[in-house]
Amino acid sequence: MGKESAVFDYQEERQNFVWDVPEDYNFVDVFGRWAKDRKRLIAITEYPDGRVEKASYREIWDSAMRFGSILRESGIKKGDTVMVMLPKGVDVYTVSLGIWAIGAVVVPGTVMLRKADIEYRIKDANIKALITTDISVACEVDALKDEIPGVDLLFSGKRNGWKDFRQEMNSTPGNLEPEKMIHSDPLSINYTSGTTGAPKGVLHTHSLVYCFDRLNRYYWWNTQPDDMCWATTEPGWAKWYWAPFGAIVNAGATNFHYAGRFEPGKWFELLEKWKIKRACMTPTELRAMATVKDAGRKFELKDLEVMLTAGEPCTPNIIRFFKEQFGITVREGYGQTETCVIACNLPGMEIKPGSMGKFTPGVEGAIVNPETGEKLHPGEKGVIAVVRDHPMLFKGYHNKPEKTAQCFVGSWYLTGDVAMMDETGYIWFGSRADDICISSGYRIGPFEVESVVDSHYAVLESAMIPSPDPIRGEIVKAFVVLKKGYEPSAKLIEDIQLHVKRLTAPYKYPREIEFVGELPKTISGKIKRRELRLMEFDKKSDIIMKLREKGMWDRAG
Repeated sequence: MGKESAVFDYQEERQNFVWDVPEDYNFVDVFGRWAKDRKRLIAITEYPDGRVEKASYREIWDSAMRFGSILRESGIKKGDTVMVMLPKGVDVYTVSLGIWAIGAVVVPGTVMLRKADIEYRIKDANIKALITTDISVACEVDALKDEIPGVDLLFSGKRNGWKDFRQEMNSTPGNLEPEKMIHSDPLSINYTSGTTGAPKGVLHTHSLVYCFDRLNRYYWWNTQPDDMCWATTEPGWAKWYWAPFGAIVNAGATNFHYAGRFEPGKWFELLEKWKIKRACMTPTELRAMATVKDAGRKFELKDLEVMLTAGEPCTPNIIRFFKEQFGITVREGYGQTETCVIACNLPGMEIKPGSMGKFTPGVEGAIVNPETGEKLHPGEKGVIAVVRDHPMLFKGYHNKPEKTAQCFVGSWYLTGDVAMMDETGYIWFGSRADDICISSGYRIGPFEVESVVDSHYAVLESAMIPSPDPIRGEIVKAFVVLKKGYEPSAKLIEDIQLHVKRLTAPYKYPREIEFVGELPKTISGKIKRRELRLMEFDKKSDIIMKLREKGMWDRAG
């Protein structure tokens, strides 16, 4: 129990690594090779009512070819963008593969997005079709149909103005000839939070999945064919590309999904029941699981070899809990929507609790001065950076060349995350260099929250900051200035929170609202969020102290 089957010599791997992205590489061909094995399972989904749905690579391939034919017949062509808003399960594999088979580009979106989020992405990415099976998403889209003429809408079931793509698939031949593609053809546009503006569309090409295979699958997950895996991420997030597509499908392995809500005891039950060998969960999930008393005696996780985590710093108490209870080493990884796994703890590498590990073999990275791009010495704090021509890097922010340019200094791509490297090469996260709030693994930018809060009838203006929280690490907090004639009240706080939940993804709503007479600003009128953060951190110094004791708080003022 807990013993990994692979051990890497870190220095040897770094020295021997060579990049060789094949010119004709594309993810559809990778999938097709695994689909030749008709018995190989790609996904198993369990629902809260006990139903279980299974699908093989071959079944997904056949369905995807029919779905691709539907898109092609409706005018979708190579290079067009298609928005995919699907929950965990079989459909997301079928739909994504069908889109890529005709050379189109997937624009993923979580089913939690609301009208304003959806409309922005449709217009920014010039979406040609939108696919969902979620009734709440369909209702949000219906409310903006006049704003998006010409967008093909596909749903499962009868709905005015929507095509029933499942019904059409049943009557469509599966003889689609996939488009010829190369590694530089566009794969996806994933939207990520921004601090000073609307979300940015991160453009990746098919070479990204090749990098996932070389880095995420091999070094971090070390996934093997026939492994039973469980990545708890949602299809709307970039981490879906890191794990189910990048680390699991690349290996021809099987990904388990649970369609119900998170509950720590249930997660242990599922790990045991499905004989999960490799799992990847957020630190928030693992922290909650670490509160289950006598977990090691209640659950027998004899098949579990690998437990991975990413999305926010992993705390030492998580590592200690899984080691003591199950003999399992929790290995952290670090990266962004714009990259693959930049740094991680490889199988067999010494774990230093609180460190994200070392730069992954194949990654030329450094801690640099963000102003000059100069490499810093061990022990000095700077920004985590990757050499600018690295094959893992995104190809730019869609329609935002100026934002893309801001990410590069000299020969480096800057992640924006502050850290330091010790003498042995281990990287220690210091703080985020921007105002992004990372709450339970969700990355939330100020503009996304403030623009919706400010649209409330009683709000004059607002400012969002991350606020310390003992469970989520951070929560969204909004400082709100009211219009004349409105007075602060508990009822108004609740009304503003409901207003935000209605208009944007619920995870973005401010869990705390503080009414203020005015917001601190610079001479040019920019909000001084740092001043608000310092005030908030001082107010919650006791919580920060406890979080730091657990290794859960590394943010600087």
